[in-house]
Amino acid sequence: MKIQQTQQQRLWQQLQEKALVNGEFQPAETLDSPWFIKLLLACSGWFASLFILGFFLLTLQDLVENSTVCLVVGSGMILMAYQMLKNKPSEFLEHLMLAFSLAGQALLAWAIFIIDNTVFSVFPWFAIFIIQSSLSLIMPHYIHRVCSAFFASIALTICFHYLQLSAFTSASLLLLALFLVLNEWRSVKWQPACEAISYGIILLLIPLKASYIIGYDLAYWLNETTLEHSWYYYLDELLLLVAMLYLVITLMQRSQHHFPFNTKLAIICSTICLCLLSMQASGITIGFALLILGFSNSNKILQGLGITSLLFYISSYYYLLTLTLLEKSAILLMMGLFILAIRYALLKWLNPMQIHSDSSVLSHKQLNPQQGDTDAI
Repeated sequence: MKIQQTQQQRLWQQLQEKALVNGEFQPAETLDSPWFIKLLLACSGWFASLFILGFFLLTLQDLVENSTVCLVVGSGMILMAYQMLKNKPSEFLEHLMLAFSLAGQALLAWAIFIIDNTVFSVFPWFAIFIIQSSLSLIMPHYIHRVCSAFFASIALTICFHYLQLSAFTSASLLLLALFLVLNEWRSVKWQPACEAISYGIILLLIPLKASYIIGYDLAYWLNETTLEHSWYYYLDELLLLVAMLYLVITLMQRSQHHFPFNTKLAIICSTICLCLLSMQASGITIGFALLILGFSNSNKILQGLGITSLLFYISSYYYLLTLTLLEKSAILLMMGLFILAIRYALLKWLNPMQIHSDSSVLSHKQLNPQQGDTDAI
């Protein structure tokens, strides 16, 4: 679109030099469909992928059982979708190619499982993770990148499970999402890709943590009876604390205000205390991280996801039967009082409006020293 607009602007300048047109260049207005129309077309594309996949499974059953055919057909469908999406087609063709790509990805995954013959091994899920990660970077389509990042996160979670590293799953996903959101504007070219990938990761991270809270962990969905070690839970929460510290320290370094060392130390200690208090209420750290990240980047979607996840995590924790209502109420009361104390301390000693006014008065005195002396007299 930008290339076409630049060509039109050059043509307008050439016509102006020949005195054939007058006035400034006015770019043509593009009609954009409402969000509900786009949502309807997107859902239609996802359902169409199921019908396309069902066509291959029912009518070409003998060919689908051949891993080579599945690899060739699936790769061809993804390549065709890439070529069409690269040329910015209409909305109908855009979601039709999304359907072809999703069906091709399913065929590739099916071929990988046929080659490996063991559904519960690490290799097929790691291969799916590599494929989906590559598609999330290569595919020139926002929704496709979100879906690919979501599928890649699922594959990575299952890989961690089979490698007995489930305690690193939530922290790894959160750290990756934080890194992408905090650095998405370092490159304007890759900003939409980083944003889409971070949304895909977060869309899995929230229900993944919620499934552990309500008792349906990954072993349940994989039809396994193996139980994780009890210390996995505490290791997971400590790693989430590390991710939270990374977020807080990064935001302090990027802040326009200069924080003294004692203030930085107080903020870090408050973050550690908050995460330790919420250790029994699983998931609250993730909700706080998303909420802080949304406010720092002025991202309304992340703020909404953070608030929604916090409400779910707190309410689900209150109805768990592992502790009594008195104990859970005491923990939530301590967390609430601690957060209010942090707010009071920030408003009293780190008031942003007061810091801004003090800095503006100081800069005004530096620019007008004589007037400052007169005011003092």
